[in-house]
Amino acid sequence: MCTYDVILHPTDFSEDSDQAFQLACNMARDQFAILVVVHVLPADGCPDGESDVDFNNDQSPIVGNCRDHFNRMRATAPDIPISFRLVFGNAVGSILKVAHEEHADLIVIASHRHSQFHLQLHGSVAEGVLRQTHCPVVILRQPTQTYKRQPSAPFAKTAVGRAVSKS
Repeated sequence: MCTYDVILHPTDFSEDSDQAFQLACNMARDQFAILVVVHVLPADGCPDGESDVDFNNDQSPIVGNCRDHFNRMRATAPDIPISFRLVFGNAVGSILKVAHEEHADLIVIASHRHSQFHLQLHGSVAEGVLRQTHCPVVILRQPTQTYKRQPSAPFAKTAVGRAVSKS
């Protein structure tokens, strides 16, 4: 059985990522692993060419918003050792860089519900990470639609098996 010491969870703070976070927490708890959560901000907002952000001391509103998200995540998993990273850059490249720097043994990432057209134009962050990483990747994929069970039709009466009375 494989053991993991460091599990990386990239997040964009979406509902899909929240579900992947819960999976990553469960795996970290079961493996006695450290969970590293990373959020990537667009490179165009990068101050002075930095790639890593000290989110505890940075007072910008966007970093403050990320800090709030991180604090809520920490509150949902108080018994798991979690570290948080906030970086600027390209999503796939930044995730791979953090995975390498943190010596991640596993990446747990959500796949978002995109149309085929969107994926052809932009690709998927989860797919890019999967194709280029050095470690196993768990992709939590959400169904594109929910299937509802159709109520079964009542049995139709047929002529077969009817009793015919003799009079």
